[in-house]
Amino acid sequence: METIDSRKQDNNGLPPDQISPKEVISRFIVFKNQVVKSWKLIVTFIVLGGIIGFIIDLNQDKRPTFTAYITFNLGGSSGQSGMGDLGGLASMFGLGGGAPEANIFTGENFLYYVVSRPIISRSLLKEVDTLMTKQGHKDLMINYYIEHSGIRDDEWEEEDTLRNFRFVRGKDPKTFTRIENKALDGVYNRIKGETSIAQLDRKSSFLTLRTGQHSEPLAKIWVETLLETVQEDYTEKQSKKTNEMLQLMKSRRDSLAKVLGRNDSNLARYIDQNQQIVVAEGQLQQTKLTRNSTFLQQLYYSAVQSVDNLQLSLIKEAPLFTIVEPVALPLFKESHEPFAMKTGLVLGLMLGMIAVFLKVTYQSIMQS
Repeated sequence: METIDSRKQDNNGLPPDQISPKEVISRFIVFKNQVVKSWKLIVTFIVLGGIIGFIIDLNQDKRPTFTAYITFNLGGSSGQSGMGDLGGLASMFGLGGGAPEANIFTGENFLYYVVSRPIISRSLLKEVDTLMTKQGHKDLMINYYIEHSGIRDDEWEEEDTLRNFRFVRGKDPKTFTRIENKALDGVYNRIKGETSIAQLDRKSSFLTLRTGQHSEPLAKIWVETLLETVQEDYTEKQSKKTNEMLQLMKSRRDSLAKVLGRNDSNLARYIDQNQQIVVAEGQLQQTKLTRNSTFLQQLYYSAVQSVDNLQLSLIKEAPLFTIVEPVALPLFKESHEPFAMKTGLVLGLMLGMIAVFLKVTYQSIMQS
């Protein structure tokens, strides 16, 4: 009797916020017995979790994704004042002060410019070499994308017209039909989400152009074509004024060459026909033709020099795209293995155990 009373006294002497090991073991045994009794409930949760996971796995895209990226640096041109593009790149990443510039090639504007609709559309309509191991097989980038990206099965599954559609090379986008514009819009909206450009490192001016495609050759060709288009369009816009001046000076040079040629022919013919004439009027005409020839020669040589200078200016003003890290094969491959069913089984087991625990707790509360 004394031993039993002392045990009861020890249990009653525990603080209210503590529980004895005996009580823990007792509750664990009760919970285990309840789990054994409720095995049907647990199995039901596991089966439901597995079924939901299996359905998710069926609808999941199991195709691997190949990631291609190309790292480049945009250098400034010597014909620009100040820091040029390098200063713009510095302000792009928060290294410079002042208000943001309105130039599309500086600041955050350049990042939007690379993946803008005009650039992507121009890239899609370029002719590319679609065979990586052979030369001479050319096709439009957009046709190659439609064939190898999976857009026919993913987004155009019920569009028979689009599934069998191909763009014609050499056609002006301004003359596209409704179906051509619809196909171009669909490809643009999809490929823009698969393409990104970002700064490689906060302290550097290197930029990384990246894409993820289900086809390894497609990923490589697309990144290289897009960067090539950016370089072409950038150069055209940066040197637009100089090109206009160059075309004007070339036209002037050619016109002066024609006028100079006619004047020299007239002078030579006049000399041949009037070698023995000593009349002042004849000498005056010869002097006039000679003076015109000299003057036209000066203008012509000046125009030729201006054309040469403008051509040199185009070279100086052209931005320098330096590829720091080109696309390297094989590309990084990300496999999408089905895992939803396994996750559903585990979650079902956990939910079943939680349901049993809540049931035991509820019964304990009701008994007390």
